[in-house]
Amino acid sequence: MPGATSPATRADTRAESRRSTRPTRTDDMPSTPVIDIHTHLAGIGQNGTGCFIAPRKFDSLLYRLLRRKLGILGAERQGNLDRAYRQRLERDIDAAAAHDAVHAAVVFAHDRVHDEDGTAHPGRQELYVPNDYLFACAEQARGKVLPAASVHPYRKDALEETARWIDRGAVALKWLPNSQGMDPSHDRCRPIYRLLRERKVPLIAHTGGEHTVRVIRKEFGNPKLLETPLREGVTVILAHCATKSGLFDPDWFPTFASLAREYPHCYGDTSALNTPGRARWHIRLLGEKDLLPKLVHGSDFPVPPSAWWSLFKLGWSRTRAMEKIWSFLERDVRIKRALGYPDDVFTRAAALLTPGSLQRWGVGGDARADESPV
Repeated sequence: MPGATSPATRADTRAESRRSTRPTRTDDMPSTPVIDIHTHLAGIGQNGTGCFIAPRKFDSLLYRLLRRKLGILGAERQGNLDRAYRQRLERDIDAAAAHDAVHAAVVFAHDRVHDEDGTAHPGRQELYVPNDYLFACAEQARGKVLPAASVHPYRKDALEETARWIDRGAVALKWLPNSQGMDPSHDRCRPIYRLLRERKVPLIAHTGGEHTVRVIRKEFGNPKLLETPLREGVTVILAHCATKSGLFDPDWFPTFASLAREYPHCYGDTSALNTPGRARWHIRLLGEKDLLPKLVHGSDFPVPPSAWWSLFKLGWSRTRAMEKIWSFLERDVRIKRALGYPDDVFTRAAALLTPGSLQRWGVGGDARADESPV
């Protein structure tokens, strides 16, 4: 595991915090922890992490731009890309917490692609983040990082592995069906759903378009497939609210809205909405007043959020002020608050994660200890 942050890095963080002037805690800030429910861990296997990014993807213009925005471009040449990424994520949480924007983040692992017979296919893999590395990071960053395990349901040991990581303190199970090649309505998933229901562990599943990681089966992004775990009584959080991320993606938002209205334990997260492909969905989400109680805040770190995509709503001065905020996590929250998302969208995650998991990882109180959302 990487070592401690250097004095130079700590000095940089203090300077970045001074450059972006936002208010500290005020009376209208929530007392319940604000948890970003959608962030990603990543790496290329340096520093012994076991992570993987396909070389073609890592060298692509998009991933080079991401590394530049994160301030870690060239870290791979020094042999510490994985460490630099992890430190940037932790510094981002620290900067956001200093202004009560975000107090902790749910961070995802990413399991390998598997066939229906349980065979792993590393050659079809563009991204891999092992659970072991994620949980080691969470132990080192207690009070900041809440680990969401990733276990492919087609694995031969899927049920045992899922139970093992729940026992280790997983706050949720995370799937990316259209890129991991899994059908959430498949019968092989049902034992997993029964376990999640019994242990009150939420499933966070990608829905809608996807352009950051290669899509294997586009149709697996359809939120209708996640009606199966909903019928089993699992709390399901539909990432991105099934919004389109590109012009030619299927429009599955009406399906998300229908599921969220029908099932009391169905939610949608607001991740990646401050990006060019999804910013237009703010108007739709904010206009559907009955859906606001079903929304959960998420950013999709390391994807950079930008206020420019909401310029006409925010105005020139506020947009420029938002763009000066160094922390991606804080910037994302400030934009959404300015657009009109209510406070409980930002605090809802605390009531949805695995019971006792916030206390397990040293994050505030635990709303699930007394009340289940199902």
